[in-house]
Amino acid sequence: MQEVKCDTCYNCGVCGGEKQEYCCRWAPSLGELENTHQAVWGTKDYIYKEDKLKPTVFFGLYDVRDFWALWRHKGKRYVFWGGSDIEHLRQGFLFNSGKLKWLGRFCKWSIPLLIKLLKNCEHYVENEIQQRKLEALGLGARVQSSFLGKIEDFPITYKHSEKPNVFISGHPGREYEYGFDFVEELAKKVPECIFHLYGASWKSEKENIICHGRVSKEQFNKEIQNYQCGLRPNIADGASEIMVKSILNGGYPITRIKYSFVDYYETEEELIILLKALKNQKEPNIEARKWWVKNLNNFPWKCLNT
Repeated sequence: MQEVKCDTCYNCGVCGGEKQEYCCRWAPSLGELENTHQAVWGTKDYIYKEDKLKPTVFFGLYDVRDFWALWRHKGKRYVFWGGSDIEHLRQGFLFNSGKLKWLGRFCKWSIPLLIKLLKNCEHYVENEIQQRKLEALGLGARVQSSFLGKIEDFPITYKHSEKPNVFISGHPGREYEYGFDFVEELAKKVPECIFHLYGASWKSEKENIICHGRVSKEQFNKEIQNYQCGLRPNIADGASEIMVKSILNGGYPITRIKYSFVDYYETEEELIILLKALKNQKEPNIEARKWWVKNLNNFPWKCLNT
């Protein structure tokens, strides 16, 4: 992964230049994350009239509101794609209203073209799959993972278990996307593990599935410290907080998408092998944690403001 360095920063020990203030426009469709862009990146909330000439991060491009904000901005643009917004772009999604969805399909190829024509616009994604999807639409992007949380809040807590705990988190109404039904079948094939489901209401009769439902962020972070693996079966995804938190706690996450120092799978058989091997992980995953701590959030706007 290429380390991204800032363009014109000051007093950061990287390049030394003139002081600039970076802004961030947080897409309305983005859900709650671990922390805010102000706390982690040092960026300020974007206000068009005040900040239209300032270098600005556009976090998420999900619908016409986000595209319009990007187009009318006059200064340097950085687009940080959230993940599902790339799928929206590929499908020509523009409006949440069902009556206007036809217009988005009509503009399916014109929207990427208009974005491509924008000057002073750089794109960032969190994995190579997202990068290839944007490239197919004519948009080049750099790969750089993010974590909107404080790394120091996630110390190494990993402890070996003969019956490993595996956790998954999803959103209400999107249980299938996040693999809740998949875990129902998986639990029968891997009785060696206990599976913890968070974030959405779910009922299971399996003895090795525990349904926690929606809990506070504080409770979730406290409970996962006792688990050995964060499982992320999503096909379309960024560097999820589930994966990153598991790594920071010294665990052994498993994902459907390939990342550095993370076990991933392509078939169910491969996943079963990885899950059964968790009980053999006697020590914390130190090497992976060191790499991710070093490589998280290496954005130009993060370097500039910290």
